[in-house]
Amino acid sequence: MDYIFKKRRKEVLFTSSLAVAQTITRLQTTTSRRKAYTSEEVVPMLKKLLNKFTLVNLTADDVFDGLDENCKDLEDNIHFILSPKVRCECILTNNEKDFVQFNIPTFKPILRLAKLNFK
Repeated sequence: MDYIFKKRRKEVLFTSSLAVAQTITRLQTTTSRRKAYTSEEVVPMLKKLLNKFTLVNLTADDVFDGLDENCKDLEDNIHFILSPKVRCECILTNNEKDFVQFNIPTFKPILRLAKLNFK
């Protein structure tokens, strides 16, 4: 992940408003490995991370188009629908298998948001 941040400009790295909402939910949920993060902890982490990306807005049409896709994971469908908006060439995801049918290259990031140290 460091390579991606060091070698790519913000103008070529994208994330969606849906992915940001998903990240917030995950960070503020207790898991078997860690306690939930507070808003005071999440906000600075996200601001640092989001400074590295261009944010793609999710529209109602994107949601409806995603529902028409033939993949079981509706959130992945929506992300796939968003990808042409920015001429996406690949997707970073922890669920590579979910994007196989979309015929777009995927890569699995090794990222622990809470441990990111941006310089």
